[in-house]
Amino acid sequence: MKSLKLLCLGLSTLLVLTLAGCESQIVTPLLPSPADRTVHVTGNGSVVGEPDIATLNLGVSAEKASVEEAREAAASAMTSVIESLKANDVAEKDIQTENFSIYPQYDYTDNGRVLRGYRVNNTVSTKVRELENLSDIIDDAAGAGGDIVVVNSIQFMIEDSTALQTQARALAVKNAEAKAQTLAEASGVTLGKPVTITETTYGESPPIAFAESAALAADSARSSTPVQAGELTVTVNVTIVYEIK
Repeated sequence: MKSLKLLCLGLSTLLVLTLAGCESQIVTPLLPSPADRTVHVTGNGSVVGEPDIATLNLGVSAEKASVEEAREAAASAMTSVIESLKANDVAEKDIQTENFSIYPQYDYTDNGRVLRGYRVNNTVSTKVRELENLSDIIDDAAGAGGDIVVVNSIQFMIEDSTALQTQARALAVKNAEAKAQTLAEASGVTLGKPVTITETTYGESPPIAFAESAALAADSARSSTPVQAGELTVTVNVTIVYEIK
């Protein structure tokens, strides 16, 4: 009888310990986090402005029988080109050498490769801040460099586009907000505050290519080289993530 009491006591103690180790658990239903309740939209805004600066890429290319002859011809022509730029009020700080190279030139015959001579290329990048002088700058540089001058390209730019970017940015945000509001209304939800905003800005013009020729100013009686600056468009794109309720 005593053994039976001890057995019942042990079972009771084990039951109490087991129940004590069990805690009530409340199962919470999984709800979407605020980050999942969002809408992503992209807006864009564009503003047109007039270029106020141009980058002119030009140089000389001379081929002679020897390196020294080619270098001398290129040096003389480039010196004349730079002097003509300065004479047209281009500041020295706005003239920068971009490339100088010397390459052997070969003819390919039935008997193999034959050295023909050497070519020296020397190019400079020039910022023209007075666009009304651009035609004269091109013509005078071509005349100064002679038959070996090379005019590669012109690129028009807006030197300080901060004001245009500000206008385009405001338009882009309004455009994104209008899209988000339309999506929210169509989906039966309420548009909340922006969570993230990402911006991309661009507004460059493609360079205007010129033929590799010095005939631009071979005849002093011919017309000036026509150059049209046109307009540039500054565009801002924004991607905005809004909360939805």
